[in-house]
Amino acid sequence: MTIMRRIAITDEHGGHVAAVRVPEGTIDFEAANLEGFVIPGLTTLRGRSFRNALMYWAMMAGADLSGCNFEGAELRGANLINATLIGANLRGANLSRDNLGGASSLQGANLTNAVLDRANLSGALFDERTVFPAGFDPIAAGMVVKG
Repeated sequence: MTIMRRIAITDEHGGHVAAVRVPEGTIDFEAANLEGFVIPGLTTLRGRSFRNALMYWAMMAGADLSGCNFEGAELRGANLINATLIGANLRGANLSRDNLGGASSLQGANLTNAVLDRANLSGALFDERTVFPAGFDPIAAGMVVKG
């Protein structure tokens, strides 16, 4: 039996947004099951770790996730439209199509200085507003223009 601990998520004013359970001995939200997690526009998670978290279909549109660690996270079908991911670590994260063929959405996302090494972005959507790290080629990574 895995021992779990509870983490409360609050908004900018200290109001309760959600509570999640994560494995004991992990940092922040590492290895947490956050399938369908809904935190649109939230700015209080900057710099937090979601390493190896299960975030299938997470709704994080407009959230400020700058400096977050999503290394190895399962983000298929995630909504990251207009999200700020400046300096985020997405090394080895999976943002490819979900089990039903739905795409992860990165339209308007800011990925300036994000680490995208070994990230699976095949089928993920982007548009002309999406900002990528210098030298990153979204088409070569298998991403799809939506616009």
